[in-house]
Amino acid sequence: MREIICSGCSFTNFELVNEDKVIRGITPEIDGINPLGSYPEAIHRICGHKVYNAGMAGNDIATSVLSIISIADRLLKESKDISIILQCTEFTRTSNYMPVSFQIRKNVAGDNSSVRNNTYLFDGSDNGFFQFGTLSGVRNNFSTNENLVNLAKTIGENLFSIEASYIKSLTHILLLQNYCRVHHIPYKIFCKTESFSIPFSPIFEISGETPEEIFKSMFLDKKFTKKKRLSFINSDPYVRNLFGMLDLDRFWFLEDENCMYGGITEWVYNRNVYRYKDTEYTPLVVEDIDGTPTEFKPMYPIQRAIDKIADNNFNPNGHPTYFYWDYFVQNEITKWELL
Repeated sequence: MREIICSGCSFTNFELVNEDKVIRGITPEIDGINPLGSYPEAIHRICGHKVYNAGMAGNDIATSVLSIISIADRLLKESKDISIILQCTEFTRTSNYMPVSFQIRKNVAGDNSSVRNNTYLFDGSDNGFFQFGTLSGVRNNFSTNENLVNLAKTIGENLFSIEASYIKSLTHILLLQNYCRVHHIPYKIFCKTESFSIPFSPIFEISGETPEEIFKSMFLDKKFTKKKRLSFINSDPYVRNLFGMLDLDRFWFLEDENCMYGGITEWVYNRNVYRYKDTEYTPLVVEDIDGTPTEFKPMYPIQRAIDKIADNNFNPNGHPTYFYWDYFVQNEITKWELL
């Protein structure tokens, strides 16, 4: 049986990089405390494969790719049969590698707030990739370390550009594709959302005057925002050049004529299981669940959602609930010929 390597952002793993998941391929059981997880857990529970989950909240595409290759290199040396799944976060995310010597020199060590340090090698050092995310409009509470805040602001205000972030992301996807090609590793890539066309958001055209009409627009009508396909990719020659090198046959995209390059977010909205005249609905995203999502299919009255819409407190966007990850694995991933 093949062993599966997965990585991505919080869509793949809500937490920090976990040594059990990365090194030993351990999938935690449902314990009533931790969230049920994402597609890596669903693959293990549905198909029985050992899954190495190197996903981490805040990951960019570059660190996701590098962590995958690190695990793959180790398993190939152990003569394991492996497959790879990369979940692409926003292509605008970026990270910076900071060895301890740099952290000391710039006095940026010791952050314990929102800035994450991806240390997937588990070598005992504090070297790592600081997950800065999309560096535009950095706030003072970005970190508890004032020097790190100032460094992030300097990068965000003077060096960050969407185009440069795309170039970095596309370059690392090409690195992964070439690595898999050389080593004959089956793999698949899917995106968090449609990332190649302007506007990047919103995803759906939400319409209606009353909360009931807005709910119907979200859960029944499901009309995609009109986009000119690949309009961002074609806006920059270097981005277009790199995108043209990708093997798009190795990508999974939502099969919808109105959203040609859609990702998991669009898939969840498009495939939501709510039907006309249902009195309950299954939350699309974890952020819409009350408390810890410890059941496979939590159901809520639609009046609850309507009331939250009326209070401007309904979150239709976020991390897919485990019900939909399980649904995605059964309806899509099992068809990828990786398992």
